[in-house]
Amino acid sequence: MKHVLYEHPITHNFALIRLPARFAEGDTVPILPSDRWFSSREEAIAALPQLFEQGDDRPSEGREGE
Repeated sequence: MKHVLYEHPITHNFALIRLPARFAEGDTVPILPSDRWFSSREEAIAALPQLFEQGDDRPSEGREGE
């Protein structure tokens, strides 16, 4: 399972985004309304342990290719 720390180019907020199984470099990052946003990079990094606890059991939440 791949994830990315994404910075919004306009707001400069950060999100931890789960990528589809077939995501390849250069593909558009799939951002859903349910993705959690953080006001700083440090806040997003602090949330990483929660992401790792979810593991592969987390539902795909409608992401294509999973």
